[in-house]
Amino acid sequence: MRAVRVLGWCVVGLLAAAGCDSGSKPDRPEWTMTFGHPATASSSAPPVRVFDAKAMSAGVAKVLTENYGLHGLGEVTCPDRQPVADGNQFQCTVDVAGERKHVPITVTGTSGQYRVDAPR
Repeated sequence: MRAVRVLGWCVVGLLAAAGCDSGSKPDRPEWTMTFGHPATASSSAPPVRVFDAKAMSAGVAKVLTENYGLHGLGEVTCPDRQPVADGNQFQCTVDVAGERKHVPITVTGTSGQYRVDAPR
């Protein structure tokens, strides 16, 4: 949780340095971060880091509420065991005012960062 707050302050600082109004809605998708954990592997290959679905769902809900201004969200569900691999894309689902929508997620790098796009 502390890492998310620190990352949030970094984003605010970058917006201020760029001369952007931090009170406006972003033109680009927002970034958030979670940490993956190693998947169990039956071979001697190095373990593959994967996202925790519960942590991902909570992070996506937070971004949708705080950065996209969506309130009263229903259940947010993300697929389990998605690899922490640069460029990996998948979708979470969210209930917005009784309508099921898809939220595109793109993994950016190998440290657990991902981009949350607006629901479609």
